[in-house]
Amino acid sequence: MHKFIQEILAFTSKAPIRDESLIRFTFKIEKAEIERLFELLLSEKTLFFFSNPSMNRASLGVGKIESPFTGKLIEAISKGNLESEELLISANYDSNLLSEIPLVFGGEKFLPDKKENLWSDFPNQSWFIPQVLIVSDAENPIIIFQFFGKNPNLEIFGKVLDLLPGKPSTSIEPATAYDVLSETELEEWIRIINAGLIEITKLSIEKIVLARRMQLALKSNFSISSFLLKLQTKYPECNTFAYKEKGSIFLGSTPEKLFTLDGNKIETEALAGSIARGANLDEDLVLESSLLNNQKDINEHNNVLSFLISNLENFSEKISYSQNPQIKKLQNIQHLQTPIKAILKEGVDILDISKKLHPTPAVCGLPQKKAWELIEDLEYFDRGLYAGVVGWFNEKRKCEFSVGIRSAVLKNNILTAYAGCGIVKGSDPISEYHETELKFKPILSLLENEIINQP
Repeated sequence: MHKFIQEILAFTSKAPIRDESLIRFTFKIEKAEIERLFELLLSEKTLFFFSNPSMNRASLGVGKIESPFTGKLIEAISKGNLESEELLISANYDSNLLSEIPLVFGGEKFLPDKKENLWSDFPNQSWFIPQVLIVSDAENPIIIFQFFGKNPNLEIFGKVLDLLPGKPSTSIEPATAYDVLSETELEEWIRIINAGLIEITKLSIEKIVLARRMQLALKSNFSISSFLLKLQTKYPECNTFAYKEKGSIFLGSTPEKLFTLDGNKIETEALAGSIARGANLDEDLVLESSLLNNQKDINEHNNVLSFLISNLENFSEKISYSQNPQIKKLQNIQHLQTPIKAILKEGVDILDISKKLHPTPAVCGLPQKKAWELIEDLEYFDRGLYAGVVGWFNEKRKCEFSVGIRSAVLKNNILTAYAGCGIVKGSDPISEYHETELKFKPILSLLENEIINQP
């Protein structure tokens, strides 16, 4: 029997433990290739990978604690009102050393599904505590085993320990061949964009964000671990994620932060308005200048900024942000960006913040409710977790929530990718179509062909 499991059993056999107490056993490990572990553990019902390459930290949650006490504990953590320290026990590790570590993972769909069963493996909203948590960073990789009362799941603990460190394959992964099954064609795209523009002309909405999708049948050689590693390497400024439920995996690298929390300090950002990267420095700067001076993009950006500020005012104070947007450069696209900081008022629920800030005009439109309804009417597919929320939070009031864009869902060996554009007065359907091609690239560029339908 593994020494880690022996230590857990010794503790649970002797210590007085309440049934509703979550026990966390933490052990240092030499190394963990958690992208590879994700692939090796695909037989598990639930997996959640979340990486911030710029911070050199990634986490993998394995399994889901099914207990009558889970929901109550998650609610208490979200509200910041744990009744007793005995409800969350770090059995063999200083709890302060875990302050940056996720405890609750999950996500929320953009809208409840109504049109198809592509997203049926994922609940509309799901926040859960994993049975095993592995955190990989350069200095201090750890593994955490979590359970309520005296009921450790020794089977899954042993399974993960047997797979550590999850060494990556030494072979070179070839490109993944695929066939395009379906996509939102230009003719259909023009139709729905013009329908949105008609509503804008009628002044029923100011802006609507409409999306295309592309479905690819993967024919060979798809490695989820290689895919995640490539995403992190190519898009280090983004948060890379992979969320598995049953037979589906939602994955991507998103540049869009919904919000982060550190105690009572909240940070979010307006990210809207985009243009391609240049082939060289001079061309890139010309495109940057064009974006900074494009009134359509500036108006779109300011709509998002105003929405976030007005909603932040409901639960925070001391809001600060720059009056002029800056440029956020990614490998294949650049965006207008305005970082926002504020101080939370007392007693604010983390999950309530998410509901108040999401969906922003960057992925929905203005006014929110009317844009939401029109998206549901015009798009022939369910968005599921695309443009929804993915992330984590913990008992120390730390959290990192992202908007699930530049993403795809993998189910039955079919990869369905999504890309959207903000439509405002003066938008041109052809130009917006070309913009979606840029936004497909984070996913498609990692497969066989770098660009499909490149304008």
